[in-house]
Amino acid sequence: GFDRVAGASAEVGLMFMAITLISGSLWGRLTWGTFWEWDPRLTTTAFLFVTYLGYMAVRGLGGSPQQRARRSAVVAMLAVLEIPLVHFSVVMWRSLHQRASVLSTDGDIKMDGLMLTTLFVGVIGFTCTFAWLVSHRQRVMAMRDILLATQLDSALNERIAEGSQS
Repeated sequence: GFDRVAGASAEVGLMFMAITLISGSLWGRLTWGTFWEWDPRLTTTAFLFVTYLGYMAVRGLGGSPQQRARRSAVVAMLAVLEIPLVHFSVVMWRSLHQRASVLSTDGDIKMDGLMLTTLFVGVIGFTCTFAWLVSHRQRVMAMRDILLATQLDSALNERIAEGSQS
């Protein structure tokens, strides 16, 4: 149940983060003249990306589904602590990135109405896309688990049948 949701969410989130890092690097090349700057926001996002790659590696380790779920949950709890670090990196350190435009501490929205509308439409669109991808990935994971269980059952039944013939 929840382990599948966590795994599917991490996979889709990792894909979104990869797209963010790649498109951001391309944008940075045009804006700053280089693909990468050791900016706090970029660096913390890259670190989060590597951490979630590690999370996916831990999910791929052997063991029972319960062991996988427990190990993955521990890594996920550590990794989720990095999210506020990424968010507040522009406040804590000098950064090429601007500070918050919408969720600022002073409550002032520093965006034009059309830009704000576009932002919210984009956030809603990406959230819906994320939810749709996670639900489909979760179903694929459930079908894989059923298939593996069915194959194991049929393999055991074949071995039992072989043993009873001799």
